[in-house]
Amino acid sequence: MKKKTFLTACVGAAMGLLTSCGARAQMPEGRLLSIEYVRSGMMAGYEYHGLLETTDNGDVLLTSMTEKFGEASRLKVDEQTLQRFRDIIKEEKIYNYARDYSPPFEVLDGYGWHLYIRFEGGKSIESSGHNATPGGEGLTRLRSLMTELVKSEKAVRLDENRARVFVFGR
Repeated sequence: MKKKTFLTACVGAAMGLLTSCGARAQMPEGRLLSIEYVRSGMMAGYEYHGLLETTDNGDVLLTSMTEKFGEASRLKVDEQTLQRFRDIIKEEKIYNYARDYSPPFEVLDGYGWHLYIRFEGGKSIESSGHNATPGGEGLTRLRSLMTELVKSEKAVRLDENRARVFVFGR
């Protein structure tokens, strides 16, 4: 039975379904360029949207909702703060997240989420799900840090129109 499971894993790896035959992914090297985390209800819309991004001039900006279905604020982030995000990715082994999480049965309501992380050198982590999440506290820790930072006195609240564009893309 173990031999069959291992063979299935190897075939899955060859087809690009798994990282590799028995091996796990490693923490990507290079500077962290962006993180986007979105969680939304199937019927309720965006519950949370957080975006850490490197601008063309090299500044790193964090735009995030401050609470569930709440306002959005923006803050310039320093290298020390970027390292805090990298530490969470490494400690929670977010680089090992599967591409998709879903329950083994159909659910017609609930929530969905998407996480996209990009590093210098072209490496990225992409994972999403509906009504299921990976184990551990990775998503919670990323969201908590984003929310904590934009609640600081240095953060600038987005006006209603800019917040709508940020959250809904229009």
